Amino acid sequence: MRPLTVLSVLLAGTLAGCASTPATLSGPEPFFAARPCAAGLATNVVCGSVSVPENYAEPQGRRIALNVIVFRALAPGPGKAAQFDLEGGPGFAVTDSAGFYATDGAAYRQSRDVVLADMRGTGGSNPLRCRALEARAKAQPSVPMYPPALVADCARQLSAIADLRQYSTAAASRDIDAVRQALGYRRIDLNALSYGTTLALRYIADHPDRVRTAVLTGTVPASETPPAHHAAAGERGLRMLLAACAADSACAAQYPDPWADLDRATAVLGPEAAAVFMEKLRALLYLPATARSVPKFIRDAAHGVPVLAARAGGGDRVFADGLYLAITCAESMTRMDVDRALIESSATHFGAYRLERQQAACGQWPVAPADPKLFDTGRYDVPVLFFSGALDPVTPPEWTTAVSRMFRNSKVVVVPDGGHVLEGLSALDTCMDPMILQFVEAGSVRGIDTACVATMVRGSFLAP
Repeated sequence: MRPLTVLSVLLAGTLAGCASTPATLSGPEPFFAARPCAAGLATNVVCGSVSVPENYAEPQGRRIALNVIVFRALAPGPGKAAQFDLEGGPGFAVTDSAGFYATDGAAYRQSRDVVLADMRGTGGSNPLRCRALEARAKAQPSVPMYPPALVADCARQLSAIADLRQYSTAAASRDIDAVRQALGYRRIDLNALSYGTTLALRYIADHPDRVRTAVLTGTVPASETPPAHHAAAGERGLRMLLAACAADSACAAQYPDPWADLDRATAVLGPEAAAVFMEKLRALLYLPATARSVPKFIRDAAHGVPVLAARAGGGDRVFADGLYLAITCAESMTRMDVDRALIESSATHFGAYRLERQQAACGQWPVAPADPKLFDTGRYDVPVLFFSGALDPVTPPEWTTAVSRMFRNSKVVVVPDGGHVLEGLSALDTCMDPMILQFVEAGSVRGIDTACVATMVRGSFLAP
């Protein structure tokens, strides 16, 4: 049972519908509009939408219907807060995890509702998809990401259905509160991953009295302006992973010098393909389940195996590139010290590829006005349980530790074999899930025993 660890950027998933269960949920404006659910999930589930202004400064203008799935508590308890999941990316749909809560994740809805509301611009909430970019990435996985001409075309096409300046963290925070009001919850529990933690931190800052608890995994403070540190954090994660391989007798025997293999791989591929290869390699580090394949991935590339083509297609989840660009162009690229980030990235094996491609893409994208509250910090009484992977190639544990100081009642759990997310580790259902449920039930980090994280281990590295 793993809330949101199943929502990683590398896992396949499908948007599952809800079992057809008649329901009427009402509350103050805004309101929840129920609709029949698609077949395929458990009973005691309701589906619908909450209409919100696209531009909160123009409430009579265009509106967005936020796609909502509510898993009703199996045994409702008095005064229980509902769990709201916040997904990563930004660009993935949180309703992709519906199947989890209908099956293995039932314990999370034992005594409280679980609410999955697609963030504006994702899933069923006016998704900002760049279909030509999706098709190109699938058909030509070895070419550089975000070609400016296709990005410009996508911006023009999406501008016909959306004001791209209104798809921001600030607006998404207001949307969360609109859904909370519409469903009639006084307070909520937040459960967030990756970018979802950025949104959770903003919602806590906006409405600290409306959050009962929060569980944050792979915490991303907005002030770190991703992807400014992607290359440096990826370098750290890669070094730690290959050190783990060297300390493993079987892996060390199979891959005695993975750094030499890496040098050979990049030489074989050539500069442009090597940059794409390194970005694919960085993505493999996100999950323990895929990090196990990294030494083999490097060895295969060094021996001329077409690894980029082999990783094309598959069952990857739908990603809303338009929403990703709307947020990162306005909230990261315009706020970071780009020159410094480029220098820092160029000093790593991953180089400045990701930054340069994203910088070029943002040159073609409408940028929202600056958000004056984007980097605000404060001190809060909300109890927060943090999970951080020691090998996280995106958000290193020190970021989590720094953010935890904003909360008087918080605890940081560093998982030794964890990546950016924890899917692929053993003992998630016997260690992590009980820890979370104990924390949420008590509403406090006091008494939480974290010793079991030693049992959350990565599987063996893949053989050549």
